[in-house]
Amino acid sequence: MANELFTNTHNAYSGRALLIVLLICVTVRFEFATSSSNVTHVDGNVSCTIVNLTSDSELQNYSFLTNSTEELIFNMATVDVLNLTTPLSYITPWRVLISNSNLTRVVFPAQMSPSVVHLLKTDVEEVHFEDNNSLQNFRAEYTSLRAISPTVSKLHALETLWVSGSQLTSINFDLLQNSTVSLLYLVGNRIEMVTISPGVVCCQQLEELFLSNNLLKQIDLGIVARMSNLKVLLLENNKLTDVYALISNQNRSQSSDAAEYINGEIYCSWRQHYIKQENAEQELETPNCTDYYATLLSISLARNNLVQVNFSAFSWMNNLNLLDLSRNHLISLTASNGEVPLRLSELFASNNNIADVHLRPLTAMKAVYLYDNNVRVLNMSDLPEALDYLNLINNPVNCDELSHKSASLPILGPFTEC
Repeated sequence: MANELFTNTHNAYSGRALLIVLLICVTVRFEFATSSSNVTHVDGNVSCTIVNLTSDSELQNYSFLTNSTEELIFNMATVDVLNLTTPLSYITPWRVLISNSNLTRVVFPAQMSPSVVHLLKTDVEEVHFEDNNSLQNFRAEYTSLRAISPTVSKLHALETLWVSGSQLTSINFDLLQNSTVSLLYLVGNRIEMVTISPGVVCCQQLEELFLSNNLLKQIDLGIVARMSNLKVLLLENNKLTDVYALISNQNRSQSSDAAEYINGEIYCSWRQHYIKQENAEQELETPNCTDYYATLLSISLARNNLVQVNFSAFSWMNNLNLLDLSRNHLISLTASNGEVPLRLSELFASNNNIADVHLRPLTAMKAVYLYDNNVRVLNMSDLPEALDYLNLINNPVNCDELSHKSASLPILGPFTEC
């Protein structure tokens, strides 16, 4: 029988794949009987899974754990408080996974070894951390968490904070004031509000901020102005009707001397510096302060409820290259002189109701995507002078009437698709 099984399996998999499958499937099982239920732990080659832990059968002795355990898994646990102090004193796993469980509170001890903690499909009200220099990645997916625990501030090596498919209703960036997080992934929750207290600077190592698939109706982009390493901001598929930017000294001159001092750091806009540099014959000395939105390159506002957009909300984003406004309800696209991002080069505005277009002030613009809109008339004077590519597919405009598409004239404008 065993030979027959081996032969059939060998026909389906290569020798190497067979070896991997057999290694994964080899386990040793131990069962601990209690008065009300059975707690089982399943030891694999590098992991141990503890199944059916309950308040009535909670383990006091984890001596079955060995130094070879690299992954500790709790599956289908039903306890009030899951305190991992004892098991994590026996072993030094790189990962802890809690799945398909029902808990009130999870407590992680100080000096624990895991670099990854993952909560999956688990009802939990609170997660508590102590000071730790090992944990780099905390993930909570499809949980009942309503808030991010303020104790994440004790995770001094945290790089990824990932909460998705959960019940978060708000995020206050104060709790990440001294955080080392570089990826903040808050997708598919129920977030309606994003805030930061006046004078608080946070997230100095944050590079990517994902807030897609939430319930935001408005957003103050001033919240991320002092996140000096932020490169990507995704706000897709919310309910946004208003996007603006409030910065404490925004009503003052936009010169570099309009500085803001917070916790010993100096912030300002380099806008005037970049404008002067364009006309200078030599490299100018940079301002002695950190530029607002210093590294922000890309913002996506696709699939929201925007009817209009004010480009002044992005005017201090001196390095912004890409702005995505696709699949909103925009009826016009108008940029005003002196109130636009200086280096914006790609604008995505497809699948809207845009009829009026005036983007001339966007002097660095290279590509504009306007397919599936309501553009009927378009003059070259309405377009950025440096524009290289224009997409007008599925618009009522007659391309033959565009001046730069006239057969009697040389092509003097952007490459245009109609």
